Amino acid sequence: MCGIVAYVDCDSCQLEPITKAKLDASLHSILHRGPDSNGRYIDPSNRVGLGHTRLSIIDLDGGQQPISNKTNTIHIIVNGEFYDFERIREELIAAGHTFKTSSDSEIALHLYEEYGYSFLEHLRGEFALCLWDTKRSIFLAARDRFGIKPLYYANKDGRLYVASEIKAFPPLGLKMTWDVDSIVHGGPLTDMRTPFAGISKVPPGHYITATLSGSFQMERYWDADYPDKRVRDPRSIEEMIEGVRSRLEEAVRQRLRSDVPVGVYLSGGIDSSCIAGIAIKILRERDPNARIRAFTISFPEGNHLDEGPVAERTAEFCDAIFDKLEITDELVADAFEDAIWHFEMPIPNLNGVSKFLLSKFVRDAGYKVVLTGEGSDEHFAGYKLFEPDYLLEPDLTASFNTLSESDRFELLNGNEQPSQLRTHGSVGRNIEFDDSPVTKRMLNGINTPQTLCKFLYVNKEVYADSALKRAGPPDLSLTIASGLSGEARRKISHKWHPLHAALYSENKTLLPNVLCNFLGDRGEMAHSIEARTPFLDHFLTEYVNGLPPSAKLWANETGELVEKWVLREAVKPYITEELYLRTKHPFIAPPARNNYSPVSELFRQKLTKESCEALGWLKWEPVADNLNKYFGTGDQVIHNTLLVLTSYVILGERFQIPAYAP
Repeated sequence: MCGIVAYVDCDSCQLEPITKAKLDASLHSILHRGPDSNGRYIDPSNRVGLGHTRLSIIDLDGGQQPISNKTNTIHIIVNGEFYDFERIREELIAAGHTFKTSSDSEIALHLYEEYGYSFLEHLRGEFALCLWDTKRSIFLAARDRFGIKPLYYANKDGRLYVASEIKAFPPLGLKMTWDVDSIVHGGPLTDMRTPFAGISKVPPGHYITATLSGSFQMERYWDADYPDKRVRDPRSIEEMIEGVRSRLEEAVRQRLRSDVPVGVYLSGGIDSSCIAGIAIKILRERDPNARIRAFTISFPEGNHLDEGPVAERTAEFCDAIFDKLEITDELVADAFEDAIWHFEMPIPNLNGVSKFLLSKFVRDAGYKVVLTGEGSDEHFAGYKLFEPDYLLEPDLTASFNTLSESDRFELLNGNEQPSQLRTHGSVGRNIEFDDSPVTKRMLNGINTPQTLCKFLYVNKEVYADSALKRAGPPDLSLTIASGLSGEARRKISHKWHPLHAALYSENKTLLPNVLCNFLGDRGEMAHSIEARTPFLDHFLTEYVNGLPPSAKLWANETGELVEKWVLREAVKPYITEELYLRTKHPFIAPPARNNYSPVSELFRQKLTKESCEALGWLKWEPVADNLNKYFGTGDQVIHNTLLVLTSYVILGERFQIPAYAP
């Protein structure tokens, strides 16, 4: 894992040239992403620059970046890991390529020489990269298929900026201002916008190209797809179970390749638990006494949200070395400001700060690499909120256990409404928000966008009148629907089953912006930890996407729906009976335990009349009213709103952003 920075100046750029000192300062701002070494390439024209900070995982002594080809005409920087790289390397050598390092990163450069822009389809793993082709005067930047690795860009005043983190831009001379439209409509959490004007995320599965003459283009190289809901799948359920098992085992095997020890994040669910079980089985193929170290978060004050005891029983079953970090209000409050600085976005729950603390715990234990379970729920239908969309239409693709029409209608009438949120901590009670019926018409009537919005809810009354006049009333569900491509919306309307439409919607919103962001890379790399996600291996996800909806949500003998059924069956040999039977519990941190807890004191300290006015787009009176209501009732919805607003105050202070002036 690494941090990358790049810039390209076109002919019309009137800005001061970027000096080596500025590039070094930019790299220094993201040193936490790669503390082991750094390097840079500046084109002789001084119009293109590449910078890299390195966290050494493979080829510890070599593999310094940027990497250049044999003729020094192509230069590349990579953040991430490429799996199965040794096989690809041997094929490229046989085709006449000469390698300078033993690093996995170098294969991308030679694949580009071999296949041009199509090189991206040959890469397997999590990555963000920048490449400069001097012969063609082409700059290319790309991001992995799921957005596991971050990549931001800004195209301003004739200069293209690209970096792993936004904090790398100001040292290069980029001025930071608020994007009020994005903030009001939830862009940082739901689409490819950020809180900052003109700075966007490169979408997952996309690449951008730029030339010195000023052309700029964005193209998609990969997207998820699902079967036609009118065509029956002839495969047996046994074949599907084995298909999932074999691909997941291979995904874990690939991600155990490392020149440093590999640990695992272990929760109380089947996702991380089966990864731990599979990893130990693979490790013991070579060493019968091999063990893996498991790292767990525990909420001793969180009651039903504490999965520490379940994780400990799983570790004992797997014969893993068990390490538990107990998260308290004090720890969360102390870490909150630094965590937000690393996340560069607001958070609606304290789970991100908990993961931030866990990565420090892992680093202090001497580890650089961990396996994690992110991405399973988005592909195997792991959340209860997907059930209403599964029930919207019959599953005509499955040749096995499906619901009768009478049972489907009965279940649909019982849980179609977003009250399913009660399963996820009661955060959806008493929420009223603008919800355009256009969203459902755009997405074939699915409920998931509206349900997701209740997790991200901020009362519109807190926004200044000038901000609402500029952005219009917030409608996060419409933001989600509008953020999907026109091609995807067409397939949602005519081809995909509603469950698959719901899964696609979450894969394009919360997966890259939340699970892979502040619950993933940004919390992990804050402490120089590389997390690997077997469930986001694209060979596995493409197979799972092609399975019938009823293989994911299975109707049992009593007519109840069992989430992630095909995964449960596939990994049954690797998990306890307790986990096999256990219902999904989302990773949600408990709110502040009382009105005088350290987190509550953080709200009092950060959310003041002066701090709200300093943002320019918040209205102090309703913020004060929210504070008073929270301290009077402990309402969790208001608690989450206060987390978001506190996040913005911290970002404004840390980035020294001037007040919004309409």
